Amino acid sequence: MANTSMATKAEDETYQLLEQLDHILKRPETYIGSTKPTTDEMWIVDDSAEEIKIIKKDVTYVPGLYKIFDEILVNAADNKQRDPKGMSSIDIHINGDKNEIKICNDGKGVPVRKWAKDETIYIPTLIFGQLLTSDNFNDDKKRITGGRNGYGAKVTNIFSTKFIVETSSKEFGKTFKQIWTKNMRSAEDAQIKASDNTKEYTKITFYPDLKRFGMDKLDDDIISLFKRRAYDVAVSSNVKVSLNGKRLAIKSLKDYIQLYVDCEPNQIVHKRFNDRWEVGVVKNEQYSSGQQQVSFVNSILTTEGGKHVEYVSEQIAPKLVEVIKKKNKQASELKPAEVKKHLFLFVNCLIENPEFESQAKKQLSTTKSHFGSKCDIKDDDKFIKDIVKNCGIVDQVIDWLENKQTAKLNKQSGSKTSKLKGIPKLDDANDAGTKNSSYCTLIITEGDSAKALAVAGLGVIGRDRYGCYPLRGKMLNVREAANKKVTDNNEITQLCKILGLNYKEKYETRADLNKLRYGKLMIMADQDHDGSHIKGLVINFIHYNWPNLLKHDFIEVFITPIIKVSKGKEEISFYSMPEFEQWQEKTKNWTRYKIKYYKGLGTSTAKEAKEYFSNMDRHRIALKYMGTKDDLAIHLAFNGMLADDRKDWIKWHTEDAKQRREQKLPIDYLYKKDTKQINYTDFVNKELILFSKSNTERAIPNIMDGFKPGQRKIMYVCFTKNIIREIKVAQLGGKVAEYSAYHHGEISLTKTIVGLAQNFVGSNNINLLVPAGQFGTRINGGDDAASARYIFTKLSPLALALFNKNDEALLTYLNEDGMSIEPEWYCPLIPTVLVNGATGVGTGYSTDVLNYDPMTLVNNMRYYIREEKQRKGIVSSYPNTITLKELIPSYKNFTGEIKLLENDRTRGVINGVCSKLDDQTIEITDLPIGIWTQTYKENTLEHMLNPKDGTAPLILDYKEYHTDTTVRFVVKMTKEALASYIQQGLHKVFKLQKSFKLTNMVLFDHNNVLRLYNNVEEICEEFFTTRLYMYVKRKEYMVGSLESICLKLDNIARFIKEKIENVISVENKKILKVIEMLVEHKYDRDPEKVWHEEAKKKFNIDIQQITTSSSNSDDVLQDMQQKQEDEEEANDAARSTTSAGATTNLVDTKYYDYLINMSLRNLTKEKREDILKEQKTKHDVLNTLKNKTPEDLYEEDLNNFENEYKKQIAKEKIDDMSDVAHHTTKKVGGFGGAKKQKPQRQETKPAAHGQKIEPEKADSSKQKIIDVLVQEGVTTEQLASLIPAAKKKKGKDAATGNEKQIPKERKASTESMNTSGIGGDELVKDQSIVDSFTSKDVTPKANPKRAVKEKVQKYTGGYGSDDSEKQNGMDIDSGDDDIKYQPSEESDYEQPKPKKAAKPKPVAATSNGTTAKKSSPNKKNASSAVKVSSNQSKNDSAASPEKKPKKPQPKKETSVIKKEGSDKKPTKVAAKRKKTIGESDDDDDVVDFDGSYSPEPKQARIQRGGVKKNYVIDDDSDNDLNED
Repeated sequence: MANTSMATKAEDETYQLLEQLDHILKRPETYIGSTKPTTDEMWIVDDSAEEIKIIKKDVTYVPGLYKIFDEILVNAADNKQRDPKGMSSIDIHINGDKNEIKICNDGKGVPVRKWAKDETIYIPTLIFGQLLTSDNFNDDKKRITGGRNGYGAKVTNIFSTKFIVETSSKEFGKTFKQIWTKNMRSAEDAQIKASDNTKEYTKITFYPDLKRFGMDKLDDDIISLFKRRAYDVAVSSNVKVSLNGKRLAIKSLKDYIQLYVDCEPNQIVHKRFNDRWEVGVVKNEQYSSGQQQVSFVNSILTTEGGKHVEYVSEQIAPKLVEVIKKKNKQASELKPAEVKKHLFLFVNCLIENPEFESQAKKQLSTTKSHFGSKCDIKDDDKFIKDIVKNCGIVDQVIDWLENKQTAKLNKQSGSKTSKLKGIPKLDDANDAGTKNSSYCTLIITEGDSAKALAVAGLGVIGRDRYGCYPLRGKMLNVREAANKKVTDNNEITQLCKILGLNYKEKYETRADLNKLRYGKLMIMADQDHDGSHIKGLVINFIHYNWPNLLKHDFIEVFITPIIKVSKGKEEISFYSMPEFEQWQEKTKNWTRYKIKYYKGLGTSTAKEAKEYFSNMDRHRIALKYMGTKDDLAIHLAFNGMLADDRKDWIKWHTEDAKQRREQKLPIDYLYKKDTKQINYTDFVNKELILFSKSNTERAIPNIMDGFKPGQRKIMYVCFTKNIIREIKVAQLGGKVAEYSAYHHGEISLTKTIVGLAQNFVGSNNINLLVPAGQFGTRINGGDDAASARYIFTKLSPLALALFNKNDEALLTYLNEDGMSIEPEWYCPLIPTVLVNGATGVGTGYSTDVLNYDPMTLVNNMRYYIREEKQRKGIVSSYPNTITLKELIPSYKNFTGEIKLLENDRTRGVINGVCSKLDDQTIEITDLPIGIWTQTYKENTLEHMLNPKDGTAPLILDYKEYHTDTTVRFVVKMTKEALASYIQQGLHKVFKLQKSFKLTNMVLFDHNNVLRLYNNVEEICEEFFTTRLYMYVKRKEYMVGSLESICLKLDNIARFIKEKIENVISVENKKILKVIEMLVEHKYDRDPEKVWHEEAKKKFNIDIQQITTSSSNSDDVLQDMQQKQEDEEEANDAARSTTSAGATTNLVDTKYYDYLINMSLRNLTKEKREDILKEQKTKHDVLNTLKNKTPEDLYEEDLNNFENEYKKQIAKEKIDDMSDVAHHTTKKVGGFGGAKKQKPQRQETKPAAHGQKIEPEKADSSKQKIIDVLVQEGVTTEQLASLIPAAKKKKGKDAATGNEKQIPKERKASTESMNTSGIGGDELVKDQSIVDSFTSKDVTPKANPKRAVKEKVQKYTGGYGSDDSEKQNGMDIDSGDDDIKYQPSEESDYEQPKPKKAAKPKPVAATSNGTTAKKSSPNKKNASSAVKVSSNQSKNDSAASPEKKPKKPQPKKETSVIKKEGSDKKPTKVAAKRKKTIGESDDDDDVVDFDGSYSPEPKQARIQRGGVKKNYVIDDDSDNDLNED
């Protein structure tokens, strides 16, 4: 009964069981999408005009109907994958009136056979009339067709009133035709016929069931969508497509893209990367709506994109971001996602077993790791360059960024309001923002301390119309900063609000100033160089945004004294250093004044502040606008596009200051006593230039010592304070700040000290300070140094050997704050700028000098010395032969390889070291210079192990076995990967190569003038000239000093002898009588004092400075003042004594104090013998010194340095091999059973069995260019025309026959050279170089640029024949800019005559012996000084009087001076580079792909503006296309 009551009648049952076909018809959205009309914005074909276009518009369509059409069309396209060779066309017919659609494709037909599992069914019936049937269900098979789920064409059959299948199968020799009706419910019998027709095809005709789609007929919208799909298939399947009998004119993706966009053909960038990927890119004009894309997966239109589109865009966008960031500073925080919006991508790809988000197949969901193929766009530089160059995407993104930031900037504008809130540091004027606002002045100060000074002054002038606001350091350079930085800069935002500045306003009239809260802006900054820069940055801020404000005298400056001098009640203020220096020259007793330096506003007291503001007329300086030249001056100082002009600007000022100094002209300065106003041009050229010059001096070292000012100050204190005992770095920093007038931050100073002491690989070749503690390692590039308060340092023994103490008296010392400080430059034995290298960026200039081997530099200095001796005819005997070695960058303890390119010796590559351990493992045991261990691990190996882009890892694992001084990575990977990487080049794959250039070696020369050196040889030669000149001065100074000492000892010895013999008597006599007696006995005045006075005039040095700088006085100036007062009092006493005394002859007693004040102990026998012994010793030393030439002194110092250097290297090796080891280290037994620990674990050293991998050649990629040219159809004849005459001759005579060497013994010939004796007369002969070096119009020049191929070139002496006037038949152009001087006949140090033999320097040569580069005509032999006789100097000066250098004019070429005797050139003979071990003979068979040979290829590259670019295939090019 219970079961009966629960039973339900069949007609009342709510649960239904549907057949699959009924379910599809009842729930069509699951299979084909909605069957109701939908309105969307879609791409459709617009063929209403003559030109067919695909446009985007709102259309009403039924997604289900669109889908069933697409299923048949995709099936037809899929056949191309099944029969890629046989299928060539698809025919589409759409008849809207008949509601008929026909799609026919040729190629392999459907197999006309019975199904193996049911022989009553034929295969066409199965796949078109049976649900869930397909050949795509085998997921183990990789397929690239569109079908997947087994519905496809069946749903088209189901939603059609009639469905016809026709096919012809050549394989089975039959044709097949079958008709379904009533939504596939009714099927007619298949018509199968035998056929001899060889043409195969498949044709589908269907009549959609429009009632199920709510339609009466195929309307225009749906037909336009069908037509669009026809065009899609034409491009995605690569077959000929006909629509309604008309062939579609689509032959490539570019043709298809042109239907979408209105642009020039060259603005479309497309490429078929392989047989599965084709990509096109154009600019997306409608970027506001997001990224646009048209993409196909196996001919399926993915309207919503998917993973394949992301895969492409994620490779393109980051590359564009890199380019945009380089082009525009606004893009500092630009994200790839923001760039994607500007891309219109077209992607046609074939994906294995694709998966979609739904049956509608609008979006691909297959991840890129399962694509089955790759599209490496990011590695295709040409494709990316074409996008950047042609598409206009980069410019559009930049414009978008600027508009975005401008809109944000406008929101931060100020407005006129009486009260401001939210700016706590503002002391607002009471009338600001009111009707009296135009009378108000805002004072902006440099920091809070300066604000306190201004506030103290406001007590005098009142607060109603004066406000005050402190700046935090230097303002941003808004002209070069990105808008985002400006909008994020709180200081600029607040300043705009305080002043009421509006970015949208122009302020064209003076009445517009009433819109501001303040009518004036007054800048109150320090009077030093940084204060000038702050003034300039504020002016630049106003000029860049509101240039009209400058015309309304909106800006003023408030000046304060930089120096005050006082004496009693007299007080004088100076507002610039030149003004003070001129006062010093006019005031003889200036040392009796008390001098106070005001380095900052904080130095002034509140009382002084009130004095300043009480005299506003003196301290307020108005800035007047004088026209366009003021605009240009501000642009020159702050516009990034005028960097080259700033170089000329700084150089002009440097040369102008030099000429003024040489001609003893007053320095032009800005703030004079009666100055009330200045213009912007004067401010830039007289004040701001001082900061720019100072900034450049702080960044770029001097050629002589390689030091920047901060480094030189440190070494000065170390030398003068004799820091040979360990001292804390922090304490040394304090001493430097105290004794060298260091005015910058303490942290920067201690970092500089640490940098001088670092000795890890890649830092210093010679560390001048000793690193006692953790001074940093190569692990982090020195950034892991300990705090300055924990580490100690002292002078290195090598520093004491490099910088000879005897040179100190001859240096030119600077003066600051009244205190003598470090010299302009030190003069080491070798160019230390090449020993330790240098990098720096200043205003307009930057420099990059690499490190070189100190011993090679020592060798080359010896070579120059012996060459100079030979020129002078000095006979010397040497036990060995010196060769001039090529200078190649070298870093201490670096085990990698540094090579210069064979065809361009100004460029090279640094290679790390890697070895192959087995088929899966390599080890990396050294990294290129500048790449630190931790950085390499994080940026290279970690990225290879865990790629961020989701790609497969390149390596399996790596292990680390480093120490603080060595590197060792052991990297594991698959066998296939290692084989592939070796083929690509391990050094390239693992980023173990780093290129460098030697074209930016900018240094201050010995005259402190900036100069660009073309090669390191120029640096060496100029250094040698100056260094040798210093030895001439040193010898003369030392001889004079020793002669004065000897004469003094002679007088003392005679005085003692005569006193003992009672010849003279001084007892109970007045001092003046004693002095008269000494004069009568012809005793000399104190020879040392007299010599010091003469040396001060002769050498232009201050001997007192040497003594003073070494003293421990806390106030040097005070000591000098006290001494001056004592001397004046003594003179007054002497004058009063003389007036009342017994003689009328005035005698200065101080010159005889050395005898009068002599100790009685000197009269003892022992002391007398000591004095006589010292007298003899000094005379012997003097005679020995006189017999030495300056060259001998130089060689002695080099020998001492070399010995010290070898000791240091030996000591470091002993330290490295110390017996300190871990307890797990293996021990090695000796003969006596003793066991010695190894200094390091073996795992930290390179594996003994490792096979070292040689780095790839720099020009190996050029074969790829040839291959590309051949593939593009370039014939052999055309390729040969690109190649000049091959340089394949392998003659070896050039490397041996023309060498020069200095033999052990030489017989001087009086016919070919001047001979000079060695002895006391040497000083007279050496005076010529002293005179010539100090001549105003002569500057030593370096030798011509030498690009060398051979490692060394020996110097053999002799002058050769006249045949060397030509190089291999090519005339040497004399040039117009070569300046030669007539030598003095009396001088040994005269300019050498042009040698007829080859220059004793390495020369670049091609393989056939022709020189690779022509000598620069404007260089001379720098191994000797430049000489001019006195008569010649007068003639030259009369003919060419010196003129003040003109201000730089951009892009204007200067005239060239030609002097007599400049039409002949010393020439060079080419020498073939010697082969190194492991280098084959084929290495010299280098084919140069330049179109024509140019002896001076570099000159064209340094021209600016309007130079036509020729693209050639160049052996040393980093890229495929090289700009010549």
